[in-house]
Amino acid sequence: MENSPLTRPQRRMLWMRLGIRLLIFVGVVLALILLGRPVLELCMPFLFALAFTAATEPILRFIHTRWKIPRGILSLVMILLVVGALGGILTGLVMKGWHEIAELYGNWDEMWAAFQNIYLQLGETTDKILTYFPENIQNIIHDLSDRLLAWLNELASRIVPKTTSAARSISSFVMAFLFFLMAWFFTASDYPNLRKTVADCTPKSLRAIWAQLRRAFSAAFGGYIRAELTISLGVMIILAVGFGIMGQPYGMLLAFLLAVLDFIPILGAGTVLVPWMIVDVILGDWRKALYLLIIWGIICLFRRVVEPKIVGDQTGLHPLLSLLAIYVGMRTAGVLGMILGPVFLIMMRNLWRAGMFRDTFGDITMAANDMHAILHSRREETGGKN
Repeated sequence: MENSPLTRPQRRMLWMRLGIRLLIFVGVVLALILLGRPVLELCMPFLFALAFTAATEPILRFIHTRWKIPRGILSLVMILLVVGALGGILTGLVMKGWHEIAELYGNWDEMWAAFQNIYLQLGETTDKILTYFPENIQNIIHDLSDRLLAWLNELASRIVPKTTSAARSISSFVMAFLFFLMAWFFTASDYPNLRKTVADCTPKSLRAIWAQLRRAFSAAFGGYIRAELTISLGVMIILAVGFGIMGQPYGMLLAFLLAVLDFIPILGAGTVLVPWMIVDVILGDWRKALYLLIIWGIICLFRRVVEPKIVGDQTGLHPLLSLLAIYVGMRTAGVLGMILGPVFLIMMRNLWRAGMFRDTFGDITMAANDMHAILHSRREETGGKN
């Protein structure tokens, strides 16, 4: 039996609901575009404080309930222990990295000369191969090679000043870190009362929406991002140990940069290690090429064994959807969009499964059925007249 068209009051209410939802969606998107980044930068220390409080709250609540120790004292001890442990590790890594950056900056001219020498050696080897190609192809390749060297020189001249200027912004980071510590202490010491106050001031309908958003957010960031960070940390350790064994200069700095590259979807440490290995083979440095091959093989084995266990079904996305999310994120927000694109898609999928869009989808289906019924009834009327 065909659906009958809606009555005018039903149709008016239907399109009013859809219009309100569209306005809310557009308003949220505009707010994120215009205010998202500035507000996020201003509130970042407090958001980190809230995240650390939520992560340590189960331990804090257990100790407070078991031994009746005041939450203020427990919060202070917890912060000192966490900051002390993480601070010791990070201080060692930062000092090592800073030493390598300072050494690299001091020896930059020498390093660039060595790179140019390697580049020229590679060019001489490729020239021998290019003799078998037509002259016009040789000219094109030589032109591309000169442009690549000029681009690398310009890129290097830009990166080094940015590195030194970034070092000058350490004072602002230290200030933000102090605010983070204070916000963490005040939040952790009074967390139950803060939660109760926020819950009492929030309408019940908004609390239900917030619960769905929090679960979707936790599944995306707490699962996917945490798993990828864990894998990238493992890759960094493998690279640091491998570079240390092979005596590679600036090994810690290179390990960190390649781990960051490995965190970016589609890219990975292999995008640098494999070309590096090929260049060493062309230059005749078989020993270094063998070291790089072993390091890359260990990384591939590590990801093959560990990644399914750590990531598991955190994404659950079809590879085509993941690729689409990465591409759209890259086109809209660059490298950060490549990382957050799949995360956003995971959040939307989780919200869909939680039924957050059920009413909206139901209204869209109702509107489509209404239009179909109107068109169908108009055809019947026309056919009857004919």
